[in-house]
Amino acid sequence: MEKSIQVLGGKELKGSISVPGAKNAVLKEMVACLLAPGDYVLSNAPDIKDVHYMSQVLSHLGLEITFDNQELRIQTPDKLKIEAPYDLVKKMRASIIVLGPLLAREGNVRIAFPGGDNLGPRPVQMHLDALEKMGASFVLEHGVLIGKVDKLQGVEINLPYASVGATENTILAAVLAEGQTLIENAAREPEVVDLVAMLKKMGAEIEGEGSSEIVINGVDMLVPVNHSIIGDRIVAGTFLLAVASTGGEVIVEGINPVFLEMELKKIKEMGMTIDCKNDSISIESNDRPKSIDISTLPFPGIATDLQPMFSASLLKSSGTSIITENVYDQRFQWVPEVLRMGANVQIGWQHAVIKGVKVISGAPVVSPDIRTGAGLLIAALSADGHSVIDGISHISRGYEDIVDSFSILGAELEYT
Repeated sequence: MEKSIQVLGGKELKGSISVPGAKNAVLKEMVACLLAPGDYVLSNAPDIKDVHYMSQVLSHLGLEITFDNQELRIQTPDKLKIEAPYDLVKKMRASIIVLGPLLAREGNVRIAFPGGDNLGPRPVQMHLDALEKMGASFVLEHGVLIGKVDKLQGVEINLPYASVGATENTILAAVLAEGQTLIENAAREPEVVDLVAMLKKMGAEIEGEGSSEIVINGVDMLVPVNHSIIGDRIVAGTFLLAVASTGGEVIVEGINPVFLEMELKKIKEMGMTIDCKNDSISIESNDRPKSIDISTLPFPGIATDLQPMFSASLLKSSGTSIITENVYDQRFQWVPEVLRMGANVQIGWQHAVIKGVKVISGAPVVSPDIRTGAGLLIAALSADGHSVIDGISHISRGYEDIVDSFSILGAELEYT
């Protein structure tokens, strides 16, 4: 039987906490190990379910993976298997990222359509369009996507949306393609930049990462490397927004503040005191948050992954906040749950209007995805009385032991 988290709200958070490596970087960097045979070490790796799921997918493709003390050791064989079956892929959408490397290395791939959080349409069509432009062909048979190519060719690709996944899949295919690939309207997220940093160590020729135009000159071969993963900005933002909601004073370590520049600006607007060092952010919260308006956008905008946490931190604000979700159309799944806690929220199309209340009350709630779960936990931490959060298996896909992390900061919560 799945565990729940029981929370006794109303406790200020105090102390310091370190964030692990970024979920949205490590999964793609594990996949990058498909590109060249040999031995890799990925350090600062987070111990989360999605890393273990991806390990299963890659092990099925022939890689040998061990994980110990924040270190992933990956051994890639000379010849890869080309099929990722449904029972593995269904657990996470990120599995689709193996398409590019397998086509680049083997010229063939068979992958079941991926699963993961239910966040509305996140079509893989952009991935397929880019790879088809590079010369690949795809057919769908009985739920299995079959791809083939003689040799990937460098081309110009203008993405209709700055999709992180499509940008990364295209980069991973293009590094071994013949000729030059230009990606226009590329995603600019720090995790994309970190993936490129690893690929450059491997011998890839890439320019423009962190901008909307990335140029990749294909090379004949790459080599295995050691790489340290950047800190997880979403986990860091979760801790900061929890403090904004509960009050207190916390130092979040292991994170580059540049990764959260827009979010920190908004947290300051909420009335919080923020102090940034090279690899840490401290926050002090002494009063009810002030209301703010936020709109999610691709980086460098407000991260959609932090929208439920921002929203939760504004439930007890001193005014009315408007949240606009521009990225995923089912990011408001937290709303029905917090209404049972006494929050005042109305939704319409891509907007949520939060009228701050002085008190919310603990209640039983259910998490349907990773980030909603984190948002509900923040709401529970600032509520009066006990809350019980079910569906917490989602949370452990993106967070190391979240109960232990918040316990370190003085929260009262436990698994039940």
